[in-house]
Amino acid sequence: MSSSKQCPECESTHLYVHGDISARGGYGPDLLPGTSGVFTNAKMKAIVCKDCGLVRFYAQRDTLAKLSSDKGWQRLM
Repeated sequence: MSSSKQCPECESTHLYVHGDISARGGYGPDLLPGTSGVFTNAKMKAIVCKDCGLVRFYAQRDTLAKLSSDKGWQRLM
């Protein structure tokens, strides 16, 4: 996550953060496939701009460690 406290879309400083969001919702898609286990879900945090509504999701460190090509993730070059 960027250390900037300013929205990249509208340059507002009215940003709000919420952590420990499950990447694998009960009725929604698995947003980080291959990073959740049987009894654990990958976690993210969200940052939202109160002025323009831009939402950004960031995977937590332990989730990032689980990203690999054998789980379908491909590095962009």
